[in-house]
Amino acid sequence: MAVSEEFAELRGRGDVRPGGQMVKEIAHPGIGLLRFESTQPPISARPDLTTVMHNPVPGTDTAEKLERLASPEGWRETIRPVAS
Repeated sequence: MAVSEEFAELRGRGDVRPGGQMVKEIAHPGIGLLRFESTQPPISARPDLTTVMHNPVPGTDTAEKLERLASPEGWRETIRPVAS
């Protein structure tokens, strides 16, 4: 299979990765950095579909931050006015 130079460069930088597990970071404006393990398990009955699971990275405070966000107090703390 021929691989383009552009693809080889992107893959070398880590912009293109094989399916599997990787870490994703989200900067939430109210609670800060969230770190997730992103896993894409195959669906053997439907190879045309992709499922992505995001789980908090162990050893980080992401799980606690998500629990706080899901609480009534946390929900109220993150409400922001919508610009009109």
